[in-house]
Amino acid sequence: MAVALGMLTIPFGADATAQQIECSSPVRNVSAVTNPSGHVITTRYQLDTPNLQPLLTTSIDAGEGCLVAHLSGQVRITDNYVVFQVRVDGVPMEGQLPLPTFTTPVVFVSIDSGPANDDEQLIDPTKVVSYNFFARVPKGTHTVEVLGAAGSNIVAPNFPTATHLVLTLEYR
Repeated sequence: MAVALGMLTIPFGADATAQQIECSSPVRNVSAVTNPSGHVITTRYQLDTPNLQPLLTTSIDAGEGCLVAHLSGQVRITDNYVVFQVRVDGVPMEGQLPLPTFTTPVVFVSIDSGPANDDEQLIDPTKVVSYNFFARVPKGTHTVEVLGAAGSNIVAPNFPTATHLVLTLEYR
């Protein structure tokens, strides 16, 4: 029983002996970006190249230190899952992992499985999402992007959507 429980708490084959990554610095600035129109997600994570589409982008002028990103919003899922990636200067921030058998680091939200949630398959559920990421950045101007994609069977006109998506950044 203890072995099975231990296996359940290690996400997607992560090494339990790996060293944790930390970052800290004083916060002097806060920036935020959103698009009130929302986003239609037409890129398929498993099949398209590139496998992520741009959703939000902003630039910051930061001092050397830790950049913390908070991403939140609502996602309407039309094929099993939607993924997001937040990156700074083209590099994925800490707090993301690839889905099994893929190399692109992301976070994801999926349709709940099980008989109690079978109706969700018919109504394209909208779920609240909220994620936190961080990265150490040198002094200077940096571009922060949010990208997204969906499952492999999305088809027009029933594309997934991300609405009320807000990226909040804390930095030195």
